[in-house]
Amino acid sequence: MNPLRGIVEQQFKAAAAEGALYELRMRLLADKAPAIQKAAYKADLRDVEHLIVTAFSDALCDDEKRLLEQCRQLRNKLLHCDFNALRKKLAEQGVDPRHGEVKRIDIARLSGAEMAGKISDVAANAPGSFEYVGDMPAKAGTVFGWLFDAGTSGNFKEAASSFARAAAIIERLAMI
Repeated sequence: MNPLRGIVEQQFKAAAAEGALYELRMRLLADKAPAIQKAAYKADLRDVEHLIVTAFSDALCDDEKRLLEQCRQLRNKLLHCDFNALRKKLAEQGVDPRHGEVKRIDIARLSGAEMAGKISDVAANAPGSFEYVGDMPAKAGTVFGWLFDAGTSGNFKEAASSFARAAAIIERLAMI
């Protein structure tokens, strides 16, 4: 495996782990609170989140309620590898939606010499020689590029941080 791919996959894995821990803590809190205990096993995490926000409304400020909802949505985008939507969800949280400057080039049907020329143009940032993956919509053939872009831009680290903040809110509610 490419070492850089290993690095961004580890970032993805760390963010996914934080997202899973966030869900676990939500379900543990629901299971602990008698009024919403039956919701702990609901298939749709949105239902669990809604009941927690309702049951603990007095202990949550509006920003915390919003973060809990955004993190549930963020977790879904991460786990379904919709990195374009992940970036948009991070932007809703006020995170700078920058991209990692990963470039995509089309070398289909080019000769070796033409490929070398194209690569030289890309290295020189020649207009029209490439597209930034972060500026492209998610579509077939871009998962690899979006994985690298999300990793090199810090999106996975930002997602992990958001999940950790949301999990801390849930943990605080569990102490009530």
